[in-house]
Amino acid sequence: MPKASKALKTILKVAVSLLLLYFVFSKLGTKELWNTLKQVSALHFVAAFLLVLSSKAIAHLRLLQYLNTVEIKIARFTHWKLYLQGMFYNLFLPGGIGGDAYKAYILSKQFDVKTRSIISALVVDRLSGMMALGTYTLILVSVYLSRYPMDILPKALVYTGLLSPLIIVGFYTLNKLWFKATLKAFKTTTLLSFALQGLQILATYLLLNGMEESHKIWGYLLLFTLSSVVSVLPISLGGIGLRELTFYYGAEWLLINTETAVALSLLFFSTNALVSLLGLRYHLQPPFQGAT
Repeated sequence: MPKASKALKTILKVAVSLLLLYFVFSKLGTKELWNTLKQVSALHFVAAFLLVLSSKAIAHLRLLQYLNTVEIKIARFTHWKLYLQGMFYNLFLPGGIGGDAYKAYILSKQFDVKTRSIISALVVDRLSGMMALGTYTLILVSVYLSRYPMDILPKALVYTGLLSPLIIVGFYTLNKLWFKATLKAFKTTTLLSFALQGLQILATYLLLNGMEESHKIWGYLLLFTLSSVVSVLPISLGGIGLRELTFYYGAEWLLINTETAVALSLLFFSTNALVSLLGLRYHLQPPFQGAT
């Protein structure tokens, strides 16, 4: 892609993020939002940071499994450094080479493997995360609705119970049809996906607990999984703005506190950004000599 097109794409993403943030913050009480953010104790924030860091370590192991299926044998610690470097690029350098594109480029240079195979591994890795997120979302929908008896509740519980396994089966079928090589790692990577997404949900719970929020907590966790899915859309800067917009409108729909919801979004983004910042070291000192 020409540099001018990349620059324009980045400018548009920044503009969308800023507009969405402006819209959300203009609807909120800024003082109330700030007071909510200040409630979180350092202990809860550090614990959430460590959980997010642990989830990224599991994500690195999952991708390593997928890379092994396409015959890329890379040392675990070297891959961890490359993974952190890619996270840093995804969040802080979106106008340049994205984290996944960078990893595909470097790995294709270092190993005698087709770029197409590497890209397939990266795509399936992302889809595996979406599979776990989708399943957790359905489970949280079921749990949330179970607290509010309605005529639709029995059907919702049945549909959730049926759809959750179907998501996993659908992902397996997708692998079998288009990414056969990755099937060797299906069981392990699926378990890793649920583990890492579970840790991020737990980190969200800790942040809520730090804000001393105990009302409709399942609603906040549901909004977190929904916002994680929405933030993948490539129309903003690293999901910034989209995530907050999802929390804002979702909070109104679920009748929960909008300031707390948006504060939760900002806090989780902060923990994720701090983890991604660890990759700065490997931008300055790339895992592979001469990989810039």
